[in-house]
Amino acid sequence: MVKFIHAADLHVDRSFEGSIPFDKRVQKKLLQANQMVLKNIVDQAVFHEVDFVLFAGDTFHQNKPSLKTQKYFFEQMERLNKLNISVYMIFGNHDYYQKERYWFDFPENVHLFVNEEVKTNEFKLNSGEKVAISAFSYCHPWIQQEKVLEFPSRANVDYHIGMYHGELGTRDHGNYAPFSSNQMQEKNYDYWALGHIHVPTVLSTNGRIVYPGAPQGHTRKEQTSISVSLVELKKSAYQTIPIEVAEVYWYRQKISFEHIRTTNEIFSMVQRQLEVPNNKFHLVELEITNYEHLGIDFVERINSGEVLEYLIGELSKYTSNFFIWRISLMKNTAQKQTILTVSKNLKHQLFESYQTSQDFKQILSELYSHPGAIKLLNELPDYQSETLIAAQELINQDFQFEEDNE
Repeated sequence: MVKFIHAADLHVDRSFEGSIPFDKRVQKKLLQANQMVLKNIVDQAVFHEVDFVLFAGDTFHQNKPSLKTQKYFFEQMERLNKLNISVYMIFGNHDYYQKERYWFDFPENVHLFVNEEVKTNEFKLNSGEKVAISAFSYCHPWIQQEKVLEFPSRANVDYHIGMYHGELGTRDHGNYAPFSSNQMQEKNYDYWALGHIHVPTVLSTNGRIVYPGAPQGHTRKEQTSISVSLVELKKSAYQTIPIEVAEVYWYRQKISFEHIRTTNEIFSMVQRQLEVPNNKFHLVELEITNYEHLGIDFVERINSGEVLEYLIGELSKYTSNFFIWRISLMKNTAQKQTILTVSKNLKHQLFESYQTSQDFKQILSELYSHPGAIKLLNELPDYQSETLIAAQELINQDFQFEEDNE
């Protein structure tokens, strides 16, 4: 049996959700979070006594990681080195490899794939079993070639693993080493360790082509992407076990203000209803419902950020395991339907108003005051109808999107 951890898309030096106005306490927590995630991965590798660790690209968020980030990464790899645990690492589109960017030597247990040409590394485990790992790295921000076609067929080994940072697609429709799962299955490898997609995803019916997801979600859209994969391969069987290693979790909770009659009840209501799932640190978004009776002053104070600032200050006195970073006002179903209906009627009226040739040309004349533009309009009678049809299709798509997301 061979046992290893498959990690990808750590983005070690990435910030959280752009420029959220976190306070100093939270800023310190978030600065430490990325490093702690890497430590957690190493802790898991040590605990499970794995044969090796795979980093399948975008370990760093940029191709010029800070010296502090480099130093910390090498220190963690040295922990594995002392226990004779090897590391196999490729570089993705974010941290594409340039040797001069690294000011320190990688520990001897870290085996790098540093070329866009596919290479294969063969080695023996302590058990005597032979393993081959085939992989490539990015040396530029994008690769449009279908690199999977360059991978060799299965070697004469006990286990053959492919490492691949890329996306599903074809050469004409992808900038990140596009591939198909069928192309990978044709190689007859025991496992494909993928990177690039931040959501845990299995692409094959036999379960051996895997995106583990991002170990740490840096935006609220990545709140389910918090794992690495512990993989065990045997001659006749396999299993993959997701392991959570995140330090920061994103959480969204609805809070009803239906029974609030005065604004001085707001804090106690939030305090009673807000419950984060566990003791991990959470970035919380509050979705406020049934607030309309509190009036326009309440809405204005929400929109200005004043209520958010107040709640942050009050709740920090009682807990340190979460931080409210956003308050959203959720309209009720009837309001949403009314707004959608009004919008649709407005759209219809706009198109009815500008169906006449004279009105249409007048609008474009104001936009294109040059005489040549007006002449062009007169010479292209189909321009009006084609433009209206195209515009209407786009607007219909927008409204359909809104309806689908209600």
